[in-house]
Formats: sequence, structure tokens, C-alpha cells
Amino acid sequence: MSLAAARSLVSQNVELPTLPQVVAKINALVEDPDVGVREIGAAVAEDAPIAAKVLKIANSAYFGLREKVISTEHATAVLGIRMLRTVAMQASVLRQYDHVTGGTDFDCRLLWKHAILTGQVSAALASRCKARLGLAPDEFQVIGLLHDVGKILFLEGLGESFLTCVREARERDLPEHVCEEARLGFHHGHVGALIASAWGLPQLVADAIEFHHGPRERLLSEPAIALVALVNLATHSIEEGDVDSAAACFDARGHKLLGVSAEDVRGVMELARDWWTQIEV
Repeated sequence: MSLAAARSLVSQNVELPTLPQVVAKINALVEDPDVGVREIGAAVAEDAPIAAKVLKIANSAYFGLREKVISTEHATAVLGIRMLRTVAMQASVLRQYDHVTGGTDFDCRLLWKHAILTGQVSAALASRCKARLGLAPDEFQVIGLLHDVGKILFLEGLGESFLTCVREARERDLPEHVCEEARLGFHHGHVGALIASAWGLPQLVADAIEFHHGPRERLLSEPAIALVALVNLATHSIEEGDVDSAAACFDARGHKLLGVSAEDVRGVMELARDWWTQIEV
């Protein structure tokens, strides 16, 4: 019902973004076995602003590269093709919404930092999970990037109506998605799922975005969805510097469902504390 309501309102008030052209081209090249690093690097270089963002991200402290990346071809060789594709999507999405600001009521920069951290932590944990997740680690990075993008579309398309939800959530100490659903009939996760579907991303990617706030039965039925939902909660604690609370988001049931140890979770959360300070948007 909520997804149907989202489709209806989006068609009238909110314009879904198209898949960034550079990402679409990279996707096609990645699927071609005859294409190598040089061709993919050249595809990124065709869009100078995106190429600049890709190089900035690749040279950020998060990747910890020993030498400075000076070209998109070099970035492709160092990061790998799949990671380059993820970085290009991140750069493209950030650039597409550079013009959107929330004023004093909404911090867009904080949202993007949270999104990137959620993707990084989800990918790191996915590589340690023994459960069959159905997605590769780099696909979890895409989920993280897009899981809250519906808020940016709300801000751009609904303006004051969305900011009213933000203020209400703050004043009543409620999660924003609860206020969004009460006022609009759906929340930002539903809009993010529509974007993922429109971009031809796997259905499980769209589902993980749509249900990152639950309901509980969806989390228990699909490990990939549970992973993203739990990481989303944990990263909010990381942003406050509380590694203990972040690790505690993964209880014994979560460890069993995902096939991940408490030690692995704790280790990733400690890494995440450092990543948070290194993310640039």
C-alpha cells in the first residue's frame, strides 16, 4: 500500500532521477568481457565534474592508498572495476543533488555522510557474514548510498511539507520515517526503492532500501534486509562516537541470522568510527 501511494505522489510531485549517464555507460562496459581498465577509466573521464569527484573520493583517507591517484584509469586499476563503478555512482548522485540544501532544518551533508558510512559498514559486514545474502559487498554500498535518498527528493519536491515532518520528528522525538508515513502515507524508503527499480538494480537492492526501517517480519525473512536495517541503526550510534551501542544493535538473533560473530561486528564498528571522520562529501 505504501509503495503504491509513493508511486502516485511521486508521479505528481517528485521527479525520480534517471540513472547517471556515466554509471550507465560503466555498467555496460563492465558487462563486456573484452573491455579493460583503460576503456572504463576513459568513460569516467568523459564527464569532467564526475571524474574530479571520483578522484577526490579515491584519494580520501578511507581508501588509505599509498600513492595519490592522478587519473580515472589509475583509479580503476587501483580500486578495481566494481569499486570504481560504486564510486562513480556515489560521485554522480552527490553531484546531481549539490543544489539541494535544507537550510537550518535539514543537514544534507550529514545525510550523505550517513548514507556513505551505512554503505561502507554494510559492505564490510557482508564480506564477513556466513549467511547467503544474495548480494555482493559493493551492492551493499549502493544500498547505503540510496537508502535515504528519498529524503533529498522530498526536500526538492515537497519542500515545506517535508520540513514539517522533520520538525515534528525532532519536537516529538520520533523517527522521521514515522512522521513521513503519518503525513504522506509512505516514507523515504519507499521512494528510494522506486529509484532502485527505475535504475534496473536487483530487486533485493530495492527491497533492502524499502524495508530498512522494517517491518520486523521482513527483517527476519531476509538476511540482506536485516543487515542493512541493523547497520542503519548502528551507524547512528557510530556518528555519536558510541561503538558499544553500535555493536549492541546486533543481538544474538542478528548474529545467528547473518552468520556473523560478535567479535566481527565489534571490529567493523571500531573501523567505522574512524571511517566516519574520513568521509568527504
